Amino acid sequence: MSFLSTKSAIVNTSPIPSSVRKEDAVALLHDHEFFLLCDPHHASHKTLPQPSETASSADSVDAARRHFKLPNTLEPVLETRTNAGPGPVVKIYEVVDHMPNPVWSSNVISREEFVDHGAGIWVRIRSPLGVVMETMWSIRETSTSSGGEGEGLELVEDVVINCSRLVMGIVKGQVENNWKGIHTQIIDKLVKDTQEEKKTAGKEADGIAA
Repeated sequence: MSFLSTKSAIVNTSPIPSSVRKEDAVALLHDHEFFLLCDPHHASHKTLPQPSETASSADSVDAARRHFKLPNTLEPVLETRTNAGPGPVVKIYEVVDHMPNPVWSSNVISREEFVDHGAGIWVRIRSPLGVVMETMWSIRETSTSSGGEGEGLELVEDVVINCSRLVMGIVKGQVENNWKGIHTQIIDKLVKDTQEEKKTAGKEADGIAA
């Protein structure tokens, strides 16, 4: 790292209503389409092919660790696809964001690497000007009372930013400005899905009773 480069870490958390099950919250984070659309600056995205180094072994965790230099603490889980075998360890997207700021052009094209893990998703974003952000999104259990009785859930966003000192303030500002809205979209979706599931279960129960 040169003297012009710097690193910054940010952790944002939001409580999740007790009606939401952990497995449902994790499954929503594994929904990459929904996750990408939560970004307020999202304009478009597309899936990119695997690089030649992993094309023949996209479902190999060891190959992914070597090529993508994944964190040692990251334990990937593979998507199970019907009649198609496991999905790739790392899914790669080209994402176009509309960024109204004086440094980047109006449309910023980034390469994003997604890895599902048991508690959520890990995302590495490579943007212009050498900006690299690695974020561990997790659903974490937490005590709901000061006495430690009962458990709840929270959404945890653990961000590490690497970039030039010249743009660090702008990048951190984007994270700080956006995180609450992103968390709200995720949690609102979880609550809505939970309510709809309960309504469906109630109607089915009424039908059986009748």
